[in-house]
Amino acid sequence: MTPNDIEVLLHCHCIPRPHPRKDAPAVSESIKMFLDNGLIDISLEGGSDCYKTTEKGRFLVKMLCETPFPDQIFIDPRD
Repeated sequence: MTPNDIEVLLHCHCIPRPHPRKDAPAVSESIKMFLDNGLIDISLEGGSDCYKTTEKGRFLVKMLCETPFPDQIFIDPRD
């Protein structure tokens, strides 16, 4: 997934309105990919161009939210 894909998924998860860049090719491609993979579905509550996360999509959002921050480690190059 690209950062754009993640942003689109989070928009569908959090905001029951059409994506502000819904006509941009990258956003349209992300929406199609998520629809094809069962991560989002059309939201009947928000009108046209509104999507919501499915159970599978909500699980992915949960996984993203639970990803820990990376730790930086230092290695002595002489070892």
